[in-house]
Amino acid sequence: MRWLRKTNRRSGIFFTILLSYVSILLLPVVIAIFLFQQSEKALIDNSNRANLGLLEQVKLVAESRLNEIDKMTLQIALNPKVQWALSDGRDDYVSKQLNFVEIMKELKNVRNTSSIIGDLFIYFKNTETILTATGKSDSQTFFDKILVYKEKNSEWIQNEMFSGSKFKAYFPDTPVKDGNGQKQLFTYVQSLPVGERSGVKGYMAVLIKEEEFERLIGQIEKINNGEIYIVDDHQQVIISNVNDGRLDEEWLSQLENETGYHEFKRNGEALMLSYTAGNNGWKYISVAPKQIVLEQVYKLKNLALMLLLICLIAGAIAAYILAFRSYSPIRDVVSTIMQDNKHIPKQNSNEFDFIKESFMSSFAEKNRLSQTLSEHTPVIKANFLSRLIKGHIEIPALNEDSLKFMDVNIQYDNFSTIIMDIHDSAQFTIADSEKEWALVRFVLTNLSADLIWGQVCIVELDRNRLAVLCNYAEPGEENGQRRNASIEKMKDIIEQRFKMKITIGVSQIHRGIEELGRCYGEAVMALDYRLIYGSGVIIYDDEFADLQQYYYHYPLETEAQLINYARDGDYTNVENLVDQIYEANIRSGSLSPEMGKFLFFDLLGTFVKVMNGLNVSKQDRVEYAVDPVKDLAACATAEEMLLKTKEMYRSICSYAGKEKTGHGDRLYFKITRYIDQHYHDGNLSLSSMAEHFQMSPQYLSSFFKKHSHHNIKEYIANVRMNEAKKMLANHTLTMADIAGRIGYANVVGFIRFFKKYEGVPPGKYRELLDRETHI
Repeated sequence: MRWLRKTNRRSGIFFTILLSYVSILLLPVVIAIFLFQQSEKALIDNSNRANLGLLEQVKLVAESRLNEIDKMTLQIALNPKVQWALSDGRDDYVSKQLNFVEIMKELKNVRNTSSIIGDLFIYFKNTETILTATGKSDSQTFFDKILVYKEKNSEWIQNEMFSGSKFKAYFPDTPVKDGNGQKQLFTYVQSLPVGERSGVKGYMAVLIKEEEFERLIGQIEKINNGEIYIVDDHQQVIISNVNDGRLDEEWLSQLENETGYHEFKRNGEALMLSYTAGNNGWKYISVAPKQIVLEQVYKLKNLALMLLLICLIAGAIAAYILAFRSYSPIRDVVSTIMQDNKHIPKQNSNEFDFIKESFMSSFAEKNRLSQTLSEHTPVIKANFLSRLIKGHIEIPALNEDSLKFMDVNIQYDNFSTIIMDIHDSAQFTIADSEKEWALVRFVLTNLSADLIWGQVCIVELDRNRLAVLCNYAEPGEENGQRRNASIEKMKDIIEQRFKMKITIGVSQIHRGIEELGRCYGEAVMALDYRLIYGSGVIIYDDEFADLQQYYYHYPLETEAQLINYARDGDYTNVENLVDQIYEANIRSGSLSPEMGKFLFFDLLGTFVKVMNGLNVSKQDRVEYAVDPVKDLAACATAEEMLLKTKEMYRSICSYAGKEKTGHGDRLYFKITRYIDQHYHDGNLSLSSMAEHFQMSPQYLSSFFKKHSHHNIKEYIANVRMNEAKKMLANHTLTMADIAGRIGYANVVGFIRFFKKYEGVPPGKYRELLDRETHI
């Protein structure tokens, strides 16, 4: 009975799966049959719409160009100089020539401003004078020798083109020979004065290049290999890709609507015609062989039928095999789950129930992983805040859910940024270690959160730099005063209680989260003004916000830092520093485009200095920078110039990286030798050494620690300690003598230093040293 129940259950599963597979198989068959019936019509319609879309593009460009010509023609026609020249009045010869010169200048300006105008001229009937952008001639000479229409003599030109009233008249494209050779042009003629039907006194003629229209027509011709016509409102073919340029009148008689499709035959060949009409009455026509469209339909049908047959055969076989063997994979899955998880199913549960239980167990594991991920949220939050405060977040993608996920609470729409730079914490810290710096940042973070007025978010930007994002309900002056007072109070506590010196840059209050980048740029700019105001002060952006920035901000110390990073092959710091320079100058919006270009060329000058400092060979110069000046000059935007600058610095950093090891060893030897020779100098410090080696203190400290795994302060202390121990063996030297010889101004500082590193005072150490010598 048990075997029978298992067999019945298995058979039920088999037929259920088989029916499911068959149903799924039949569904696309029905859909395919329907698609077979609709494919030809759909593809033909799509082809027509595609042709029509291309024709619309041609129409828009053509109408735009023709309207441009109409406006320029009207501008010239209404010129008082032209009106005077058309009149029958007679002035002195000099006045006439001056007026002609002015008209020629106007013609030249118009010709140079449009790329489709081949040439233009004014024909004055009263004097039989032709005036062009480059000269003056009589009509007979001009049409016989200067501007010659192929197969058209001057008599035909004057009788057909320049007779009677002409209003925006166009003449088909024809080869025209002028002083520069033969060109394919079509002609626009407007009688003067504009609007006069009788008493025409002259004509304005514009020779229009066919090149741009041929390029537009060529796009359609490549797609359908058909014929393209542009017909004016007088049913005259102006431009065509057909040699004879003729259009069947039967086709034209059917083009009554603004747009449409038609099918007809020519010499037994089925053709498809698509057309659209412009606002000026012109029509844009595409004629393509129908066989081209139907060929794709036939191919698609044959391919679909073949695939359908293959799918039916393969699907029928696969449905039976999969349905017959469906129970075996399910059993294998259960067996695998049991081996992996050691999970025993319930007594009355089937395989599906067991798989369900396994999934529930997996979901529980997923929840545990989610909890683990939440523990890493602070790191993710810090990264998010860093990008948010700099304005690097896409504002449209920023919503309440993303802020809630990052545990960031922004309630109001007014923002301000405060940047604190720690430049002296020697009295608060003992050793220049990362652990102590973390403590410093912890203290400043808590003080900022407790004392700065408003809703704040604090983020660590660098080892010695913090940023505070302030959020206010209203942007009024009172809020700014309360904020400033809280900043001053916090700074006093930091200096008096914790003995740290900081410089604070404060931005103005701006409305809108999209202004965060601007707030950050203002705070950075304010902080940079410590070169003027000095360190250890609070600098507000509104103190110099009204000053127009005539010069960019790229101080010598920043250039020296950039050179050091590039010479060391440290592209990461190079990129960060270039981004800071960009944000401080370009992103602020107060720098003119000209000064912005000067800034990037100044960065290029720094790049050249690095190349010269690295002694890059001519061969390597060709490899790493082909023509940086031309590359920068070719950039159209500041973002492109920024990317190009980074690319150049990336190449030189790659080159410097190959020479990095030998250079680093030499620099490290120079630093240690300098310390060994100047340890007795009481003014020996990181700042003095940075000035001596022409580096920034931050770069010198990070380089020394990276190369020796010790900071400079510890190394100086070790050198002084070793020398002090040697001197203590000499009883002729007093403690004051030893203190002075290792760079301490008084005995108290020397005793404190010795006890900190050795554990006993120097006097006790001398006693121990004497006892050991006696023994």
